[in-house]
Amino acid sequence: MNHENLKKSVIIDGQEIELNGEKNILEVARKADIDIPTFCYLSDLSVYGACRMCLVEVEGRGIMPSCSTPPEPGMVIKTNTQRILKARKVVLELLLANHKRDCTTCERNLNCRLQELSARLDITEVPFGERTDNLPLDTSSFSLVRDPNKCILCGDCVRTCKEIEGIGIYDFTQR
Repeated sequence: MNHENLKKSVIIDGQEIELNGEKNILEVARKADIDIPTFCYLSDLSVYGACRMCLVEVEGRGIMPSCSTPPEPGMVIKTNTQRILKARKVVLELLLANHKRDCTTCERNLNCRLQELSARLDITEVPFGERTDNLPLDTSSFSLVRDPNKCILCGDCVRTCKEIEGIGIYDFTQR
């Protein structure tokens, strides 16, 4: 490994990656085809960092969200340690606890990020119970139907409405 290059690069999972203006560790990892799971990160929107699925371990700093941590030259980052995988599993279990688990009747069944990550992290049961209330569908828009029973509080709809559409009519309730 060339230590001169470390001044302009980071090491992720043993791979040296040159920095080129990326705003966060997640972007650096994606540039190198290193998969870090996310729910609330969309590159065209402001960083929200609430879901915590993108946790990584930064040497000397501990566990940090990759979407909101700027890369610094010389950083050594690990994305799949046992500690990280355990943290992601708990995060996903908490997200699932607030989500109706009627997957077989859902239109996203078998094309769902929650299902995909649950399988990857070997989640077969959620120890935190299940959402039992049944909130009404929001059909107030001609172009969008929102089902609050499926919301995982990722913030995508809130930020898209405000930052891209410029309307800002959505916000979080009952958090």
